Amino acid sequence: MDVIPRTIVLSSHLIDEIAKVVENIVIVEGGNVLLNDDADAIRSKSFMLKGSKEAMEKWTSEKRVIYREAYGNSILAAVFDSFDEEDRALAHDQGISIEGLPLQKFFAYLIDGGEHIE
Repeated sequence: MDVIPRTIVLSSHLIDEIAKVVENIVIVEGGNVLLNDDADAIRSKSFMLKGSKEAMEKWTSEKRVIYREAYGNSILAAVFDSFDEEDRALAHDQGISIEGLPLQKFFAYLIDGGEHIE
């Protein structure tokens, strides 16, 4: 049986339901392409960070923050950037936790337009 490559265009707001079957993702908002990348590449750079205001402000100053929320003396931030082992060790030493960000939340934060401070 011959394998014929195919492209299927799928439009959905239910990202978690299709996340395991997509290879390439294009996010379009208002006619503008916000992102066109490989799904695994997006997953490898999408993180949720949590830590004290002081540590987070310093640590995220050179990162692409797509969402930020302050609560009490802490900050929660969605970051679209690369982290190597040295970055992770420095974050850990400063009391910052780094977790993967589900694609659904990544898309919502990216489309929302970036930083949100409460």
